[in-house]
Amino acid sequence: MKKTCEVQELFDGLSQTFAKYKNSRNYEMVQILNRVRCCECGHKMRVNMARKIMSRCPTSTSKDFRTRYLIIICFGLLFLISIYTVHVARRYNHVRAYGSSACGSTFFYTYTDCDVFY
Repeated sequence: MKKTCEVQELFDGLSQTFAKYKNSRNYEMVQILNRVRCCECGHKMRVNMARKIMSRCPTSTSKDFRTRYLIIICFGLLFLISIYTVHVARRYNHVRAYGSSACGSTFFYTYTDCDVFY
């Protein structure tokens, strides 16, 4: 009978030891998880700060709007270039018809810069 009590006491002691170890391991795991959560919070704070800095720049929320805006700007620029081309051609034809040896002025090439050689 004494052997059974000793075995039971040994078993109870081992159970208590393993239970304490399991509890201490759980406690350490909770501490590690708490530290991980803090790191995650810090990471989230840094990401939020970066988003605030980026939000200062004017950006649109949709790519469709950006694409439409870019297309409108391109067509507007093409329209302005075509108007300028018509203007320059008209000035050239006017100068050809009325003299001055076809020295027409453009945006970069004015009348005063024209040298006429005979």
